[in-house]
Amino acid sequence: MYKHSSVAADVPADRLIIVDRFHLRLMDARVQDIYNITEHLATALDAIKTKDDVSQGVLVAVKAALLANNELVGIVSEMFCEYVLPPQVEVTEHE
Repeated sequence: MYKHSSVAADVPADRLIIVDRFHLRLMDARVQDIYNITEHLATALDAIKTKDDVSQGVLVAVKAALLANNELVGIVSEMFCEYVLPPQVEVTEHE
């Protein structure tokens, strides 16, 4: 699972940008669209049947590349979620 470090307090102001959660959600939705499209393409490749070993190897390689990209898309989506979702506040009961 992907874990990235928090932004350090010493990041120069000229490197910081302001993006609201709405826009981050839109960007995440487009990332999810990419995920869905590549997943559909990988599934479609399963429908192609060939007896030629070279062609079958190409199909396997392309499907593997699509699935690898999906893994990267998942990482990007997790990164977006870290900024879109409000921080969790732990509630403790007081007697």
